[in-house]
Amino acid sequence: MKLLTSALIASGVGLFAFNGLSAQRSPLSRAQTRPVNMGAALNFAGRDPEPTFGTDRRTMYFNCADRTPEGGNDICTSTLVGAQWTRTEIVPAPISTEYSEVEPLLSPDGNQLYIMSNRPGGLGSVDIWVSDRVDGEWTEPRNLGAPINSAYADHCLYFTGPEWSVAYWTSTRPGGYGENDIWRSERVDGVWQEAVNLGPQVNSAGSEHHSLPSADGRSLYITATLDEGYGEEDIYVTTLGDRGAWGPLANLGPLVNTAENDRCPAFSPDFQIFYFDSEREGGYGDKDLWWIYAENLRTG
Repeated sequence: MKLLTSALIASGVGLFAFNGLSAQRSPLSRAQTRPVNMGAALNFAGRDPEPTFGTDRRTMYFNCADRTPEGGNDICTSTLVGAQWTRTEIVPAPISTEYSEVEPLLSPDGNQLYIMSNRPGGLGSVDIWVSDRVDGEWTEPRNLGAPINSAYADHCLYFTGPEWSVAYWTSTRPGGYGENDIWRSERVDGVWQEAVNLGPQVNSAGSEHHSLPSADGRSLYITATLDEGYGEEDIYVTTLGDRGAWGPLANLGPLVNTAENDRCPAFSPDFQIFYFDSEREGGYGDKDLWWIYAENLRTG
């Protein structure tokens, strides 16, 4: 096994585990043999994946399914009060609608919320949209347009770099290697450049999605279904080499991956905690939120 130590842990203060348990500074107490479920306040009988956090680390948005009699996928939110997450609430329209809204992403200042939706007005089957927070309320989401969105399915957006100047996302557009591929664009002088496929070291004839950057932006944590995995969907990592090429996907191993679906990772704002959703035993529903300390990430 290879320990993933490079640039994973930012020098944040006030270590806190987001299931409501204060994190201990002792290295022994932070060692883990299994992930921690985030509990019944957040995890219901349906799917509860894809968390994103405000910079205060006490506000969380995530995808929640079948919370209403009509069913469907919505965006939910919860607040950390004391040592407990509050019971989740659906973020009302114009964020959650009768259409499908998933994969939320909060901007660092908490004033923009990106979502994937199949609502009318998009370029393809599903697009990425963004809403601004104005006077404490979310505005009508606007479509990001090309080159992020296309006539195909575009989703799982993440940013890295100064002022979020580099975007990674998943797309089924032509020019890829399989069903879902990871693509990249850079913003130059305020303009997003043509989308570039990350290539065959990262993308395969199967499905690769949800490309989460590390703190320094030189590693991406990707969900993929590969023959050498532990089960169905697993989480892998690829690292950018000195010559600018992405390395092959390395499986994160049995602490994260199981024979079930393990996918869609996220970091806490200080990069101390690594979240993901899983269908493993011990949860409350279909896809539950789990976490480990990021310092325990390994490949193998």
